[in-house]
Amino acid sequence: MKLTVNNPNLSLIMPVGCNAKCSFCYWESGHGLTLERFSFICNTLPPVFKQISITGGEPTLSPDLFNYLKTARNRFDKVVLNTNGHHVKKEYIDLVDYINISRHHYYDKENYDVFNTESVPDYEELKEICKSGKVTLNCFLPSDFTDYSFIERYIMIAKLLGSRVAFRKYYSDLDILPVDHDDTLIDYHSCGACLHRRHLIHGVHTTFKYQVQETCEQMDGIYELIIQPNGDLTFDWAGKNKLEYKEV
Repeated sequence: MKLTVNNPNLSLIMPVGCNAKCSFCYWESGHGLTLERFSFICNTLPPVFKQISITGGEPTLSPDLFNYLKTARNRFDKVVLNTNGHHVKKEYIDLVDYINISRHHYYDKENYDVFNTESVPDYEELKEICKSGKVTLNCFLPSDFTDYSFIERYIMIAKLLGSRVAFRKYYSDLDILPVDHDDTLIDYHSCGACLHRRHLIHGVHTTFKYQVQETCEQMDGIYELIIQPNGDLTFDWAGKNKLEYKEV
């Protein structure tokens, strides 16, 4: 198996719906994946796959999430849960290394408007989750974003919460967001299809992420594999490039 990175990622799209209706979301629901099939894939992949990201839809809507997390914890060195914060239980937090919580505005009302629901955590509920020290708040920015004072305010709220921050732009260029903190650069990484740049701003670990296309369309080899909600294992998030495997 030809790998383009030393530590490729496995992503799991849980076979569940979502409590939110974000206008920019590309996700489509699907069903068919079982815990047994997930366990088979985990134990069949080569040892070089040491980390997994679990996402959805909204994974906390699954009544089997605890068992999926427990299976992942027993197989992978690093387990990441991606959620909008809905119904995050302590038992989930205990099983993961990191929690990425989508939070698209620092004010509750504006955040509800983006999600088109109030079934995501408010500031006080978020504060309780952040006490774990495992949380990164993820904020989606449109490709034409220009309000850079928003970034400063968002980071300061994250500092009060005790969380890290990641700002993400999809299918944009690779220009770095113009922030007045160039001397705070920690590291910079680009795989060709995405770019990460981490800063320490006001004492908060802040990452700027850009994704320009499907990884498999840009790279010669495997950077990430995705378990689709129907149980397919693919090279791409769209689920068009399937990796065949057989259960025995």
